Amino acid sequence: MLDQQTRTQLSTKFQQIKPQLKQQFSGVTDQDLDRAQGDPDFLVDTISSKTGQPRDQIEKQLVSIVGTSVGSPSY
Repeated sequence: MLDQQTRTQLSTKFQQIKPQLKQQFSGVTDQDLDRAQGDPDFLVDTISSKTGQPRDQIEKQLVSIVGTSVGSPSY
């Protein structure tokens, strides 16, 4: 399960990391991501159903993506 910090970062940096999410999880569309914005659990479920990857693997990848964007400036 995603920790609170990761959930917060997903919400606040969503538009910034959206291209990375599409690149990392092939088969996930803009529409899928737009529907899942603001709901990390729905995001994980959507990615899992589109890619066939298990939740824990997706969550680890999301933590990594969010972690790489934490220090990036948001303008």
